Amino acid sequence: MFAKVSMIIFLASLIPIFVHHNVFKFQNYKTFGNFRKLGEIMLRKIARIIVVYRHSLAVITIFLLILSGYGITKLKFESDLSKQLPEDLEAVKNYFTLQNEFGGSGSALIYVKIKSPDKVADIRDPTVIKAMYSLEQRLKDKEYVTDTFSIADLAVQILGRLPNNIEEVKFVLNMLPEDARNGLVSRDYSSTIIIVSLNREKNQRALVRVYNEIKNEIEKSNFPEGVEVVLTGDLGITYKILEMLQNDMNRTMAVAGIIVIILLLYFYKSPIRMLVPLIPLIFGVTMTLGFMGLLGIPLDIATSTVGAMIIGMGIDYGVHVTNRYYEERNKGRSPEEAAEEAISETGKALLGAALTTIAGFLALSLSILPSLKRLSISLVMGLGLAAVNAVIVTPALAILEEEFRTKILGKKGEIISIGGEEGKLGFIFSRLGLFIKRSPWLALLIAVMISGVSLYGATKITTEVRLEKMIPMDMPEIQALTDIRSEFGGQDEITILIKADDVRDPEIVRSILRFEREVKADSYINNVFESESIADVVIEKYGYIPEDKEKIAKALEGSSLVSSDYSLTIVKLKGNFMGVTQEDFNKIMEYFEEELKRANFPPGVKAELAGESYLNYVLDNLVNEELGKISTIGTIIVVLIVFAIFRRPTVAVAMIMPMFLGALWTIGYMGLAGIPFSQTLAGVVSMIVGLGVDYGMHITHRFLEELKEGNKTPIITAMESVGPGILIGALTTAGGFLALLTGRLTAIHDFGKVLAVGIFSSMLAAYLVTPAILQLEFGRKIKEVKE
Repeated sequence: MFAKVSMIIFLASLIPIFVHHNVFKFQNYKTFGNFRKLGEIMLRKIARIIVVYRHSLAVITIFLLILSGYGITKLKFESDLSKQLPEDLEAVKNYFTLQNEFGGSGSALIYVKIKSPDKVADIRDPTVIKAMYSLEQRLKDKEYVTDTFSIADLAVQILGRLPNNIEEVKFVLNMLPEDARNGLVSRDYSSTIIIVSLNREKNQRALVRVYNEIKNEIEKSNFPEGVEVVLTGDLGITYKILEMLQNDMNRTMAVAGIIVIILLLYFYKSPIRMLVPLIPLIFGVTMTLGFMGLLGIPLDIATSTVGAMIIGMGIDYGVHVTNRYYEERNKGRSPEEAAEEAISETGKALLGAALTTIAGFLALSLSILPSLKRLSISLVMGLGLAAVNAVIVTPALAILEEEFRTKILGKKGEIISIGGEEGKLGFIFSRLGLFIKRSPWLALLIAVMISGVSLYGATKITTEVRLEKMIPMDMPEIQALTDIRSEFGGQDEITILIKADDVRDPEIVRSILRFEREVKADSYINNVFESESIADVVIEKYGYIPEDKEKIAKALEGSSLVSSDYSLTIVKLKGNFMGVTQEDFNKIMEYFEEELKRANFPPGVKAELAGESYLNYVLDNLVNEELGKISTIGTIIVVLIVFAIFRRPTVAVAMIMPMFLGALWTIGYMGLAGIPFSQTLAGVVSMIVGLGVDYGMHITHRFLEELKEGNKTPIITAMESVGPGILIGALTTAGGFLALLTGRLTAIHDFGKVLAVGIFSSMLAAYLVTPAILQLEFGRKIKEVKE
């Protein structure tokens, strides 16, 4: 699928060749038609209003900031996997049925391991067993703990008391079948586990409370010195994800801000002038987070990146307005005139860029995945607020900065223009413009060669959606989970939910027993090492499955494996399901789906997979489906907007090529770097499409502006004037994304890396392809006019 998407993007990159050879020949269209003229008039009127009423607008801005501050206090974090899937999905309905009927709200694993063999040589040491039993008794007093199980419980059941010496512990373990013993104690007797069944509310507050209380009980336990105890399993992993979400959001926003400040200081050479584009950005980010809190949008793995992303993307708008303002001031315009010109002229490109970027992000809202919908709303809102602040606040600050510098500091030095002709960056980009003017086909050839390598990388793309894979492998909780899987065969659970009129029917119980035995016989395929069902309960009581329904009902009295009305029952399968690769995990889930289809259950009986492990499999399938849909829709929307605004095919193609190539090169990079698509990255292609078109739009707009004014070398002037601004914008945007690398969650880490590559890819494509297409289309006409 990824290869097909990449091939479509690659074929789209060949459009310039067809355009140049007049396959799309619409020369009669006017680039600056009535629509654009009307837009120019409106922008100039808006610019005049903004300049004249800037003080009143400042008061409104302050009010919105106060409101946003209140909204930030309402922000909540979300780490529940079920909230990342649509509620009307059958798998999600079964998941909640499991919770409501059987108290299936996850579990906790307490991993007990010998850390210093010189102090405690054997996990069967009676002092360890007593500490485990004492911990279990305290946990059972908690209202959210439904049961606990360990070798300490077995010892009490068999001996009637806790063991006094290691020989008694050995006796208890020898009473167990080998498989059962190996599922509780490691073969070298260096570790064991306590299984804690939970029935807690699925919300942030309950998660934090339960985790902290169990952690405190572990710390108060009297385990002997040299024994390490780690809280892991569903509870431990989910809590760590929540904790890292909070820390990562704060850290990535701080790092993004520092990167942007350093870059602005370098390019503007003044801490005061740097504030001109920076302050509107701060306002935009504050308002975004505040409105998220007011609208009840939670911070999950996807939306927790919004702050750093808005910092990276939003600074772009302020930089372009600021640069154009100083450029106009260097031409001798008054501050008010320069502000109006900056808003009206830069506003055209900013409006188009914002519309296309927002269009790319809006495509995420069409996903059925709630996390992507929330990300879409947050990013669209954030970019809109950043753009509005850039247009309204930036010019006012630029005028204020000049007044402060001249009247208070008494400095009347030369006004810096980042893209000015005297700057080093301007010279570099003028040479690049000259190169492309002379050799446009060579620039296109370079782009095609990079695309070829990217197509190969696209064939290597994989997916990974399991939450535990998003935590660093060096975390104690993950290391403990890995050890449990290798030493005890795994404690991951898959549940089969069986629905019938009355599950106590002897025929149904026998069919459950047959299914269990078939599954366990294929353990080398499905990794199952243990199962539990009502058939096991009945056989344990009678030694067989009786024909009498009443006898079965008696055996199942008080069983937690059946619902209160006996219309539902579950089969629990334990094994190592999550510790394998995503590909092997999918194969295991597919195996169970096929087995359920082949299972010989009586007519009217419905058997389905349920539980959190199965939700991961469903999410993986949805990510694959949504990736193609969102990418296609996002691309189409952006292309239509560009064609609607500029109306000339050649010009539109020059603008949209960077987004096609940026997306293709990014996908290729992901494949070559081994970065899988996750639920967070499912919308990344649409996002890059929305962002990538901005760069080509700025170059094309300035080229057409210079062409209209009669400039004989519009390519060189366009590259010299907007090239540096694009570079600064790309660096600050990528800087915001690269700040996500400081996050500990691998999903956030990969998200930042991929988006940064997407930005640089789109920028490079804009520098190479956009001016080459424009030169091929307009170069001969300019030469003819010159001659």
